Amino acid sequence: MSIYHKPAPTAPEIAYEWLRREISALPWDQEIFLSESAIAEAAGVSRTPVREALLRLEASGLIRRVAHKGAFVPALTGRDIDDMVEVRRVIGDWAVRKVSQGPVPVEELQELLNRQAEALQDPVAFIEADVLFHQRIVSAAGNPIFASVYEAQRFKQLRMGLRAVVGSEERSRRVLDEHQTIVEALQTGDPDKASAASLAHLNSTLTALHIPHRPGPSS
Repeated sequence: MSIYHKPAPTAPEIAYEWLRREISALPWDQEIFLSESAIAEAAGVSRTPVREALLRLEASGLIRRVAHKGAFVPALTGRDIDDMVEVRRVIGDWAVRKVSQGPVPVEELQELLNRQAEALQDPVAFIEADVLFHQRIVSAAGNPIFASVYEAQRFKQLRMGLRAVVGSEERSRRVLDEHQTIVEALQTGDPDKASAASLAHLNSTLTALHIPHRPGPSS
């Protein structure tokens, strides 16, 4: 057997991944209480690993504990959305400008675009690939602190992104086109072109979500 064989996931990992996917699929403006027993049955594990998974999710800020009621997934607030959009605008603009000056991870970005294209009928998988696409650009820019801040918004981006594409294959295809435009702009080596493509994509997303645009960092 190869020493690189990936071990089977543990029960806590199974519970965590099941919860992560289910919560990510919850629209950003909805909230829900979680039942440990129902989660355990659905995920095919006992309640102990479910509790461990809930602790991990609580530490990440994705869920909260409510006295005498249990774990709670809150709806995202207007402030949550504003904060996330600001992070995307500021760090995203910085990242594409930096990456446009090379090296550009073209093959990896195209692979993520291919994954998105294959997930047009699966909104959760589509948005997961979407978030990874932008994270890869940020990580390629080479500042681990910025990358960490951006990564911290991942679950919020997943939940908000779903609202933009669920039930709208037209929007999903437009996202693919906008991402391709970003990749092509990065390859030109022109920071301004890369910035313009990135900002146009963000503004298009905000329009789909009915969120007002705000001036970019260079405006």
